[in-house]
Amino acid sequence: MDLHSLMAAIDRSQAMIEFDLEGNILRANTNFLDCVGYRLDEVQGRHHRMFCTPEHASSVEYATFWEKLGKGAFDEGQYKRLGKNGREIWLQATYNPVFDDQGNPFKVVKFATDVTQQRKTNAEYEGKVAAIDRSQSIIEFDLNGRVLNANENFLKVLGYRLDEIQGQHHRMFCEDDYLNSPAYRAFWAKLERGEYDSGEYKRIGKNGRELWISATYNPIFDPDGRPYKVVKFANDVTESRVRQAESAGKVTAIERSQAVIEFDLTGKVLNANRNFLAVFGYDLEEIVGEHHRMFCSEEFVSSLEYRELWEKLGRGEYDANEYKRKRKDGKEIWIQATYNPIFDAQGKPYKIVKFALDVTVAKETSVEHHGKVNAIDRAQAVIEFDMAGNIITANANFLKALGYGLQEIKGQHHRIFCDEEYVRGTEYREFWHGLGQGEFYSGRFMRVSKYGQKIWIQATYSPILDHDGLPFKVVKFATDITRQVEMEQAIEAKT
Repeated sequence: MDLHSLMAAIDRSQAMIEFDLEGNILRANTNFLDCVGYRLDEVQGRHHRMFCTPEHASSVEYATFWEKLGKGAFDEGQYKRLGKNGREIWLQATYNPVFDDQGNPFKVVKFATDVTQQRKTNAEYEGKVAAIDRSQSIIEFDLNGRVLNANENFLKVLGYRLDEIQGQHHRMFCEDDYLNSPAYRAFWAKLERGEYDSGEYKRIGKNGRELWISATYNPIFDPDGRPYKVVKFANDVTESRVRQAESAGKVTAIERSQAVIEFDLTGKVLNANRNFLAVFGYDLEEIVGEHHRMFCSEEFVSSLEYRELWEKLGRGEYDANEYKRKRKDGKEIWIQATYNPIFDAQGKPYKIVKFALDVTVAKETSVEHHGKVNAIDRAQAVIEFDMAGNIITANANFLKALGYGLQEIKGQHHRIFCDEEYVRGTEYREFWHGLGQGEFYSGRFMRVSKYGQKIWIQATYSPILDHDGLPFKVVKFATDITRQVEMEQAIEAKT
């Protein structure tokens, strides 16, 4: 292929722009102009900084960038740029100095590809992964079962440091009887084949401590579809197992993993996990693209309540309750669920993620066991704050625990739930400063209800990050442990 044909091919396939060594625009092709939204006469003769934020254009980094190009040095990477009307775009680009016959650079040619959508997608994925890493215990194995990595949550649950387990085999977490069983060999053979496994598992922590985890083992595949490692997501359910034993298994049906389904804002199904499909009796291809109404009675679908539910979700509002739904076989079931709007980088809802538990057995349980079921089957209390600590919204469980109505607290500061002495202290200021820096907090906290009562909660404060990795709100998940703390204090007082 001659040089002219080669350049023509590049011009057709890539965005291209030329600059002099000072950064002034000489020419740009149609692909580049379409990407940034300008006409050629709007950019020709102007400086490259027109595509940059004022902060970046005035930075030392930017000046060094053009000095480097002026000396004939090549540069490549992903760059945040501004299109017409300030529209943010991301470009995968190379800046290529062009040399004259004496080997001196005389202009710079930039070849670029618009990767804005890819960056947005990656930001969503990274946000989800970060949220999972904060809330769950995670460990990675190779296909032979040797530990590759583990997060802090996992190490805390098992009582190890990373250097104590890295390179060791998964068997270090298991009992001897299980290690020598056909079931254990079949377990790893299944994972090596790329098959998924989930359930509750008895494991051994450091110093022989027995614990139970609810976990999924997820094979990860290479581009050729071959599994090359296993990622395990786990939650410590030891206390839950103890409660199950005490109640003689009466609430086993309630202790299921969560069922998850995603909808667009009109209510059409985008995706669902295995647990959801098992609960409702469908295959995935039977529900994708169908409307949420397929899970509801005709009477409910035609009601004002149903229309208001989807209008509410479309506005980006959260909904949580127990809902009566319908399986594929027509059987009525009850689910404890939350409908959670997911927001894009501009804060606009674009889909709904629903987390659900099958509580049919709990609903049908006799009055004798009703109290026991309710004690176990509580939904979490959730509240959201802006970065200044002002309340954005709160769910029914939170409002009930603290004794407020939503309109009483919306727009108020978090300090309304705190002791006045604590609010005046350095610790409280540092707490909100840390959240403002994107730091995650977890622990026990003493709070004050509407009526001045002390409430103890086990809670996590999770900053939510935007597309640029900056925190824009804080979501708090909490469980009321007041009774447990009072019992501990009473025991301590006696001893």
